[in-house]
Amino acid sequence: MFKRSVLTVFCMAALFGGGAFAAGKKEAGNTVYVFGPTPDHGWTGSAARFAEEKIAQLNAAGGKYRYVFRSAGGPDAQIQQIEAMLAEKQLPAGVVIQASDNMVQAAVEKIAQADIPLILFDRLLDGTSPLIRQKMLVAMSADNYAIGAGAAYYMVEKGLAPGEAIWELPGDNSAVSVERATGFREFLTGKRPFNDDQGRSLTIADDKKWTGAQIQSAVTSSQVANWSRDNAKQYFESYITGKTPETLAKWFWTMDDEFVMGILESLQTPAMAQQREVFESTVKVITGCGGLLALYDVMGRTKETAGNRLYQPDGMAVMSPTCRPGFFADAIQLMDDYLSKGADLSVHFTDKAAKRFHEPPHLVDAASWAANKDNPSWRGFD
Repeated sequence: MFKRSVLTVFCMAALFGGGAFAAGKKEAGNTVYVFGPTPDHGWTGSAARFAEEKIAQLNAAGGKYRYVFRSAGGPDAQIQQIEAMLAEKQLPAGVVIQASDNMVQAAVEKIAQADIPLILFDRLLDGTSPLIRQKMLVAMSADNYAIGAGAAYYMVEKGLAPGEAIWELPGDNSAVSVERATGFREFLTGKRPFNDDQGRSLTIADDKKWTGAQIQSAVTSSQVANWSRDNAKQYFESYITGKTPETLAKWFWTMDDEFVMGILESLQTPAMAQQREVFESTVKVITGCGGLLALYDVMGRTKETAGNRLYQPDGMAVMSPTCRPGFFADAIQLMDDYLSKGADLSVHFTDKAAKRFHEPPHLVDAASWAANKDNPSWRGFD
């Protein structure tokens, strides 16, 4: 009798305990968490402001799900936010995250392990984590290949000929800069079209194509500036020292709007008066990237109207290939479509094998900005 009772109790404990263990995953509630940077400045700050606006819109609509934005100034804070979310009584219904950097990967893997619907935005971790890649619904990022290809396309449209000197100022050693540099070169050699935000696939004419040898000999690449305006000034001043109109590149391919601002600021100093004269009489195009409103303002000013402010010299075009930061809001809408309607998000993949969506850029110069500055999709940032 004792043995039987013990056995019965044991079996019941195993049954209920096993059931609890099997259900060991907590139930999901109706909260969707959106993690991103502090909405203060720059492209990422602008993206965060778009996210906040979208969340306010969805919550005001009174749908089934409640959206909560969690901003963080860096990876440590974001990791703590994720850990706190996972410790709550209920799991979230979904997570949309712009990771601070790769340090957040282990925390995001815990989201994937819990089978929480997951969308990655901008700073992607799926390339280094097979688990995240397997579990995520979609990874959404700027098309950095198209950013590079767009810069090359614009230069060709402005008269760049095969073999002409180009000065390149890379952002850093990350995949972002590598992809931009690859897109730039592959457009010139005819291996890649420029796919813009109008759905057009623009190619280089056969008589404008570059050879690999021309790329090697004509493109002078600076050391990486690590997205720093001050570094851009330093490397530019080193490059232009001693240059003449015959030896200075006519085409400046830089990877960030901050770099262009740094170069133009450097040229305004009295010590650079001679270099400024050479630069303004020689350079045809200088590109940035990102959507900096201060640079858009520069595009609209001539030397005569600038006063003490920066300006776009006559005969030279400043251009910024920019992916709209508002596609953070699109990522949140996709999560709502998935949760509320069971939408198939694979229809949005631009790379089906990688479960990726790549946001194409638009090319911002003086003319296109004047025509589109009131377009919400073109909204720049401070």
